[in-house]
Amino acid sequence: MSAVKGTFEQKLAQAPAAEKERVADEANDAIVKAVTDQGLSIDEYTTILQVAQNDPVVRDKLLQRMK
Repeated sequence: MSAVKGTFEQKLAQAPAAEKERVADEANDAIVKAVTDQGLSIDEYTTILQVAQNDPVVRDKLLQRMK
């Protein structure tokens, strides 16, 4: 997920003002695809992120699995 975000952050920064909305929409679509390709819904993904932000134990477990 962070690779997708990094790629699109760079594209967004370099995009002309007239293209920024299109690039942002493309980034959003890519993130949704990356989440759903893993078998999660966007709501499930959002809930996981919220729990991880509030619970250091969960955050550490997620970071360990991402390595």
